[in-house]
Amino acid sequence: MKIVKPFLIRLLITAIPLIVIWFWADMAFKANRQKEHPTDVGLGMAVVLFFVLAALLFGFITDCIARLIKKDYKTALIDLPFLIFFLLPILYLNCLWSGGGDFCEWLTHITDTL
Repeated sequence: MKIVKPFLIRLLITAIPLIVIWFWADMAFKANRQKEHPTDVGLGMAVVLFFVLAALLFGFITDCIARLIKKDYKTALIDLPFLIFFLLPILYLNCLWSGGGDFCEWLTHITDTL
């Protein structure tokens, strides 16, 4: 039970902003479709999503470092899946821009099949 509570807290901290962005984007896309001259709402959503994910990434990095300093290794280990989840979009964009090698081919293949 000692590990479940910190995991659920981190899951809620991650899920709530992403769910709010999801519903906000859905409303914005519906309103944009009804306009006579639609605009590029997707770019605005991407920018907002980038800043939210960047804030969450830096928050989880800070929390992980703080937990490691306090020698709370079990709780710091909980942060790792969330950090990997936030780093995957960054790695994907890096692979698209740089061309990459075998890892980039694997990552782009996996994400393109989803």
